[in-house]
Amino acid sequence: MKVIGSAAKTVFYLKKIQGQYPSWRLIYKIKCKSTENELTTLLGYSEIKKNKPVAIIAREQFSGFGQNSKAWVSPVGGIWLSAAYPIFSKEFASQIFNLSLGIKLCEMLREENINVSLKWPNDIFFGSKKLIGFLPRVITRGEEIIYVRIGLGMNVLNYTPSEGISLSEVLQTKNINQDYWTAKVLKAFYDSIECNKKKEYVIKSANKFLTKSFLPSGYCPHKWKIKDIDSNGNLRIENETQLKVIRRF
Repeated sequence: MKVIGSAAKTVFYLKKIQGQYPSWRLIYKIKCKSTENELTTLLGYSEIKKNKPVAIIAREQFSGFGQNSKAWVSPVGGIWLSAAYPIFSKEFASQIFNLSLGIKLCEMLREENINVSLKWPNDIFFGSKKLIGFLPRVITRGEEIIYVRIGLGMNVLNYTPSEGISLSEVLQTKNINQDYWTAKVLKAFYDSIECNKKKEYVIKSANKFLTKSFLPSGYCPHKWKIKDIDSNGNLRIENETQLKVIRRF
């Protein structure tokens, strides 16, 4: 089937950026309630196949959600997508999947001289404001991991609330190619899976990119401070007398 429109443009940039690239099935929506819901419905009708990742990309979402089901403002101009990648393995290190994706998104942006940081467990910040948020999930059957999936929102040319920032604001230009950046995000997702088995590299890189400015909800910054990410991908915080481990799940 011939690929046309935005999907064709994204595929063009994937070929240019990655060369040998997975055979993505890309589905574009003008507007939808949530790409996460769309992906769940799609995977409910047809099982994911080996070497056949799928992504649903929307120009606009009207019921997007982020961490802890918080509303994610998703107007026209941003990248709003959900993607699933087949794994079919018992060896995938699910406990560090959020970090492997986080570091690849940080590397993606720093390659373009955008100095971002990782806010544990699954946000990318520029300074004190959120640029990207992502929700990683691992789907299993028995002991085998069938596929991994992400929901991701990236502020590009869109309006953002006060706690967010767009790529346009960071770069101080509106001359930004969204199809190019969509391709880069999909490649970062692919790269995060490829590097998942390199646990030491993932943890070391996550600590390099980690911002220590934002404690998890419920912890007073006058009493606690972030120490690091431990070897299992957990966040460690400390005060004068205690060391506390915070797990993502």
